[in-house]
Amino acid sequence: MNHVGSRWWKFDFHTHTPASMDYGKSNAGIRGNMTHEEWLRKFIEQGIECVAVTDHNSGEWINGLKAEAVRLRGEGHSIYVFPGVEITANSNIHVLAIFDPSKSSEDIHAIIGASKFRGTRGDSDAVAEESAEVIIEEILKSGGIAIPAHIDMKAGLCQLLSSHTIQQVCNKASAMEIIYPISENVHAPLSRYRNCKSNLSEVIGSDAHCPDEVGRAYTYVKMGEPSIEGLRLALIDGKSSLHRSDSIDFDPNTTSDALLHSVTISNAKYAGRHTPLEIKFNPWLNSIIGGRGSGKSSILEFIRIGMGRSQDLLSLDQSNEIRQLFLKFSKKSESRDTDGVMLDNTEISCVYSKQNIFYMLKWTYLQQDITIYKWDNSQWVEELGDAYSRFPIKIFSQKQIFNLAKNPNTLLKLIDESSSVNFQDWQMKWDDKKNFFLRLCEQRRELQGKLSNKNTLLGQLSDIEQKITAIENSGHKEILHEFQIANAKSLKINTYIENLSNLKNEIKVQVNNNQINPIDTSLFNSEIELEKELLAKVEGLTSSLSSIQNQIKQLVDMFEQQINEFNNWNISGDFNKSVFESTKKYNELVARLSEQGINSPAEYQKLIQQRTIIKTNIDNFVSIESEKEAITQAINTTYGELIELRQSLTYSRYSFLKENMESNTSIQIKLEPFINHENIDSSFRTIIGRLDGAFTSDLYDSERSMGILLSLLKQLSNNTSNLEDVNGLNTGLDIIHNFKNELLNYASGEVLNNSLGKRFIDFLNQLSPQVFDLLTIWFPSDKLTIKYHDGNRYKDISLGSAGQKASTILSFLLSYGSEPLILDQPEDDLDNKLITSLLVSKLQENKSKRQIILVTHNPNIVVNGDSEYIIALQDKGQIEINAEGALQELIVRKNVCDIMEGGEIALAQRYKRLFNI
Repeated sequence: MNHVGSRWWKFDFHTHTPASMDYGKSNAGIRGNMTHEEWLRKFIEQGIECVAVTDHNSGEWINGLKAEAVRLRGEGHSIYVFPGVEITANSNIHVLAIFDPSKSSEDIHAIIGASKFRGTRGDSDAVAEESAEVIIEEILKSGGIAIPAHIDMKAGLCQLLSSHTIQQVCNKASAMEIIYPISENVHAPLSRYRNCKSNLSEVIGSDAHCPDEVGRAYTYVKMGEPSIEGLRLALIDGKSSLHRSDSIDFDPNTTSDALLHSVTISNAKYAGRHTPLEIKFNPWLNSIIGGRGSGKSSILEFIRIGMGRSQDLLSLDQSNEIRQLFLKFSKKSESRDTDGVMLDNTEISCVYSKQNIFYMLKWTYLQQDITIYKWDNSQWVEELGDAYSRFPIKIFSQKQIFNLAKNPNTLLKLIDESSSVNFQDWQMKWDDKKNFFLRLCEQRRELQGKLSNKNTLLGQLSDIEQKITAIENSGHKEILHEFQIANAKSLKINTYIENLSNLKNEIKVQVNNNQINPIDTSLFNSEIELEKELLAKVEGLTSSLSSIQNQIKQLVDMFEQQINEFNNWNISGDFNKSVFESTKKYNELVARLSEQGINSPAEYQKLIQQRTIIKTNIDNFVSIESEKEAITQAINTTYGELIELRQSLTYSRYSFLKENMESNTSIQIKLEPFINHENIDSSFRTIIGRLDGAFTSDLYDSERSMGILLSLLKQLSNNTSNLEDVNGLNTGLDIIHNFKNELLNYASGEVLNNSLGKRFIDFLNQLSPQVFDLLTIWFPSDKLTIKYHDGNRYKDISLGSAGQKASTILSFLLSYGSEPLILDQPEDDLDNKLITSLLVSKLQENKSKRQIILVTHNPNIVVNGDSEYIIALQDKGQIEINAEGALQELIVRKNVCDIMEGGEIALAQRYKRLFNI
């Protein structure tokens, strides 16, 4: 796990090597054969990264282990050796001395000498001449850490009967090693220490005397890079920086699946002009500090642009101050004194990971877009995608937080962006269903249009039937019928014979036109037997083809003769005579009808054809009506699915609030389905295309309490939806459905007991059917009601002070989510009490679940919030980093004191005993 700043290191405070005479215990072979590498690898296998080597009164193995640790780190292993020793003080009290990794065996031997231990090195049987208290003083003077070992066991501090002596040791010691923190040992009762109420940090080590005991006990220590200074501060800090292995069942180094690792700015007006400005981030809490004008807030805006979150601000109303300020920041700077920080060659790159896969998002001013790259373990490979949806991150300036407090319903957008609601996915499903519904409605209208011609066709059919009946009643129906049948049969035969003749002619042409030229034998040598045989075979094929062609010609000629014979036969045949007789009778009929003033009976055939066509069309109406009925059913089904989908959105929002806000005692958020007063009028007007404020009294007039939408809201407000019930929204949906039905029946002049004005009715008359389709699937929005707790009761957020409003919104923002959260000076409207009780506590609670990046000028947030990484910016014309690292690093602490008013006080209050600032 490679990242900047502090993290939790698995630290074994108490270990032994073959330098201790009791190492290996009964197995002497282990002690004699163990190598430095083998010894360290046992700790690596157990995930131990920091090892305090604390042999009995000896530092013999330390130099060898340090050298081997360097080699192993070169191979990629994380292993650090803290030189130390377990000194047997007077009264047989064991004291652990631990020093910085830079110390050596010689330093350890020096502290053993200062303890006046004159026994055998590596043996714990002899005791030093100095007391535990004096030995601890010597360790501290030498820059080390002193920890009385296994105080609740034999050879531990609690074996002493003198509470005064125990108290004196506690006053000097850096921490206590306790083996069984909740039990009493008859030989060394822990209560003797507890009665001193020293509040020293409690650690534990394996006290491993053989390889099998490695990893049985350890302590997580929060540090930057392993050092004695980091360890000392962690011990002073206590529970915020220490976790015993017997008190924790999770890995404190667990991070969110989504992390922002760095932002790099190149060639901006105030950043990265000469060399790119790269700012790295820790997976937990990061604090960006700096004086006024150092560019703290600009870093946030660079990240916003680089991560594709500009649309969060650009989607605001054009007159919104936050949007206008962002546009001023993100524009190109034309000169030193103009707005804007961008230049033509400005680039912003953000490295982001999710599910341990790394991505780089690169934005350039000229392109005004983000290109996504994925790390394939060797190089960055470009890939497609939308940065906004693929790489979640939340960024809020102090002004944004205040803006959210003014309009709490905007929090719905944040709720919708959560993974549990996933509004984007919901919107895609909604759009698909909506578009399908609209297509079905359009198809039904098309079918309805076809069905509207049915009556016209029925009238035409009646007229044609009358004409046909008049001709057929003339008594010549049989003659006309025989003529039509005979004529049709003759046409069939003649057409067939003509087709045969055409096919015969095509075959004849193909045979005559496709002659194969003889093969060119000039390249072949007929004297060679092989080629002679080949040419003979080819000539055989040519001869065969020629024979086939001749046969085909003969067959075609024979068929042609048969056709001619058929035609001659047919002309004089009985069939042709019957056709001739029918034609003769028909012509005689025509003459007689003409003498009677009746049109040619040829009209009869035309009428018959017309009647057939019209009847076919009328028959088609049956299938059209059936299709229309099926589409109507599909419309009803789809509408039901849209209702279910709309319900699911409300229930998802409710579930989100129940899961994330129910236990939050400082804020109360209630979801009220369908009664968002703020946008019901605008959402309805958007559909009907009248955002100009017309028809106010018909739609929504809050001053005069008039309008169909206001009546709808009143009915919905009187309905109490129980969202715990899966059918809890049904009553509200019935109210909305009834409203839509009355609206579609607007011609009645009344909707929800509201009389509609004539102008509004005329306007509705002019709307297209597509608009009414959209009104059919329109639903009012949900509403959020937010209350804060003032110490006595819950009050509506609109009644709160600026600080109460801001704290309420911050409490919400810090109550959910796993994506990175970036806040710019969230403390601006908060008093010190709220900063401590709300912000600091929420930061400590949430940073283990999500990455947090703060721009702040409050030292209590940095120090008491326990920032894992601090970026201190210089107060110059260009944005530059003055110091970066963990709070345990001296240069970082100095910057906290120099830059932040009250920084030194905050550090002193946290660490109680302050040094090296």
